[in-house]
Amino acid sequence: MMKLLRTSGRLLIAIASTVVLILIIAWMSGFFRDKVQPGNKPFERREAAGQQTTEVTTLETPQLVDAVGTVEPRRKTDVASRLLASINQVTVNPGDKVQQGQLLCVLDDREIQAQFREVAAAVAGIEADLAVRRREYDRYKKMYSDHAVTKEDLDRIEGAYQVGQAQLQRMLEQANRMKIMLTYTQIKAQTSGIVGDRYVDPGDLAVPGKPLVTIHNPDELELNANVREGLAGKIHIGMQMAVRIDALSRNMVGTIREIVPRAEANSRSLLVKIKLPHDQLDGIYIGMFGRVSIPVDKLDRVVIDQRALLEIGQLCLVDVVRPDKILERRFVRTGEQFRDKKDPSILLREILSGLKPKETVVLPLNDEHECTSDGNSN
Repeated sequence: MMKLLRTSGRLLIAIASTVVLILIIAWMSGFFRDKVQPGNKPFERREAAGQQTTEVTTLETPQLVDAVGTVEPRRKTDVASRLLASINQVTVNPGDKVQQGQLLCVLDDREIQAQFREVAAAVAGIEADLAVRRREYDRYKKMYSDHAVTKEDLDRIEGAYQVGQAQLQRMLEQANRMKIMLTYTQIKAQTSGIVGDRYVDPGDLAVPGKPLVTIHNPDELELNANVREGLAGKIHIGMQMAVRIDALSRNMVGTIREIVPRAEANSRSLLVKIKLPHDQLDGIYIGMFGRVSIPVDKLDRVVIDQRALLEIGQLCLVDVVRPDKILERRFVRTGEQFRDKKDPSILLREILSGLKPKETVVLPLNDEHECTSDGNSN
């Protein structure tokens, strides 16, 4: 009896499992859902009636060619020593602001001081000798007036006195030279600005002509760009061009100050110096990388109002009004972004493909899915 019950239970489980499997297959195959009957279903077309529209237009913009360059100071002063001497003190560091006449370096002046004392002693000796010769010359003048000495004797004494005067003047001039050399041991700034580099430390040897520090004016920076020689006819002094400092993502307008009239043989380029606006120099340092955009021609770009673009995933679309007033959705490829010259508050987007000038597109009621631009607004 127990064996029969176990057999019946296994049979019921097998039957139930089979039924459940059949029901799952039927549900997945759509047996319990309504099916679409075969045939053609009309496509619902949207009409342009009541929609706000705008026209696809063209915008004339300059064709730009970029040239790269480096930020440099317009004036850079290399402060060097006129003497060969050891450095006792350096009072400034890179980045320090200095004023004209401020002390920068102090050199060892012991040798010059010794030479000055030597010259001073020589002056004192010559002055003492000259005093003796002066008295002797006065005595001979009196004796000559009394006919006690000859004219030759007076001339000899007078010549010796004049030689003494010349020697005294020579030593005084040498003493003045020593005083001037002592001022060279106190190296001071000849102009106001910022210390750019410091090349020496106390204990180093100052060599004439070798820079100790450099000073530049932070309010006079320029971009030194290498422009290929084929564009030489497109630029001129005083021309304004767009400049971008990549490290700061900063755009500004610079003015060509100088075009070096000599092309580099290796790169076939000209060095162009572009003055940067002084009110936008905050945070810009010497040596930073920059770009300058040179207008070489005019381009007619196909543009539409930025608001007409819709974004679906990574695609940009527009609703185009056909001649029969029916809306047609198209994929478009976009380019740069510009501002409308008549109304700067309106952003225009370049259309690279998908639209033609004079076509009409719809402005959506909201811009929740408006395509964003990766380019710069002009």
